[in-house]
Amino acid sequence: MNVIKLMEYSRLLRHNYLDAFSKLPWEEFVKDRGASFDSLRNIFLHCVDVLDYFANHLFQGDAERKRVNFDEYNNFEKIKDYVERVEAGAGVYLSKITPEELSRKVERKFTDGTVVNLTIEDWFVHIFQEETHHRGEFIAILWSMDIEPPHLGWARFVSR
Repeated sequence: MNVIKLMEYSRLLRHNYLDAFSKLPWEEFVKDRGASFDSLRNIFLHCVDVLDYFANHLFQGDAERKRVNFDEYNNFEKIKDYVERVEAGAGVYLSKITPEELSRKVERKFTDGTVVNLTIEDWFVHIFQEETHHRGEFIAILWSMDIEPPHLGWARFVSR
């Protein structure tokens, strides 16, 4: 499996969805939808935060960094700046990744105290799956608003 390609796919979709969200009135973007992280903004920021935590912190040896505060992101410019900053760091890391690095094990302690020790490749699959899960929420919420989601399926992505 090519996890780098999965990360490229997630990056493209992240931008597609952020572009779609930025066309919404701010009130619709932050409205509580009763979803996993309440609003489209919070779900989106959670996804970016997951990438940030793993690629820019945990994989670099920093497991204790502060998580994102959703309320600090009170306009689309701040969100776009955050995405750019996170993706720039992750991009540098991904551009230098080797097969040996992908097979390196990294331990993560969850908030419930459990500890999981996986390869970086497995953690990237976890990141991809996390975003996929939340993109399903984006699709459902956008459909409920009578908005067509800006989704691009994997088959179309890899055949471009």
